[in-house]
Amino acid sequence: MATTAELLNLHRPFLKYDSQESYFSDSPATWTDNPGNRLLDKDGKELAVAGHGLNTAFLGLTYSNGRQAAARDLISDPAKNYREQARTLHENKRYANRMYGHAVVDSDNDLWLQYWFWYFYNDYNLIGNFLKAGLHEGDWEMIQIRLQDETPDLAIYAQHATAETRRWGQVDLVPGTQRPLVYVARGSHAAYFEPGRHWTGHWFDYADGKRKSPDLSLFIVVEDDQAWRWVRWPGRWGDTKKGANPLDSDSPEGPGEHDQWDDPLAMVQKAAERPAPPLEERPRPPAPPFVRVEWVGSTIRVTYTVQAGPDRRIPRGLAVTINSPDETAPPTTETFTISTRTGNVDLTTPADPAKSYDIYVSSATAAGLASQSVRIDLDPAV
Repeated sequence: MATTAELLNLHRPFLKYDSQESYFSDSPATWTDNPGNRLLDKDGKELAVAGHGLNTAFLGLTYSNGRQAAARDLISDPAKNYREQARTLHENKRYANRMYGHAVVDSDNDLWLQYWFWYFYNDYNLIGNFLKAGLHEGDWEMIQIRLQDETPDLAIYAQHATAETRRWGQVDLVPGTQRPLVYVARGSHAAYFEPGRHWTGHWFDYADGKRKSPDLSLFIVVEDDQAWRWVRWPGRWGDTKKGANPLDSDSPEGPGEHDQWDDPLAMVQKAAERPAPPLEERPRPPAPPFVRVEWVGSTIRVTYTVQAGPDRRIPRGLAVTINSPDETAPPTTETFTISTRTGNVDLTTPADPAKSYDIYVSSATAAGLASQSVRIDLDPAV
């Protein structure tokens, strides 16, 4: 009989990121350790600061100083330059490319394997800086797998406030393994069983799976170990408050505060309540742009020609993602407002002419409908 640790390792998922994703699944210590981040109580009183008492070991149902933690406590990032901070922290091997495993038995005596993923920021505007919604500090996501006699038979992927289920035989696996593939939506990090554009009930998620994704290290949560006290911390991993837009949400609670942590059948219920997609035809996106890239000194210039969508409207935004296989840093996405069908933009992300880059570009309408991305490889200039 296999141990739960062995089963968690055997079925650990492989995340397939979207080509224009800028935030990868990392350690939640990126949030507690990020310079300047502050732990605040409900009155805004500072309880600890990153580098001066605040770290994951400080968190729990009670803080390490003996004070009772509260649901209205939160960790805030005053700096707000999320992409730059996340990029810097991801380059530190102590934080990069992690997931967290948890095994729990439900009321039917079935064993579930849960995998939790932490993202520094939820940035829906990676499709184009138009929606001004779906933005919040911190993002906890997860999937879970049900086992019967140590054999998977059902998978559930969390998607915003709901979830989707598939029988194990319908789940894409890493070839030669029992590891499920998870297609991660750009910016929102919702988990999908297959790549593509997905209707969320309010708008679209984009999860093309084109990014060459790193494999994640699995850390198995052992709750009676002091090192995992932060899992049960009742506060919020960020200071964002939900706005009026249905795409908005508060910054998340941690894994142990979600119903499915102790009762995995709660996710089954969420999936059962998943609303049926509307019958009416949904708006279609524009076609991908025509793109050329070149070095202009040490700057990367993107020359584009965008194509009108089915409604004949010209896209008004461009999303450009730059990544170098010669670096450990994650990709960086910049968004531009454009006013002409043909033109060029210069990237502000620092680039090294001695390195090679892969660049993905998509266009978006003013309503936030994004085209598929196109890839261009840029060789070193020197």
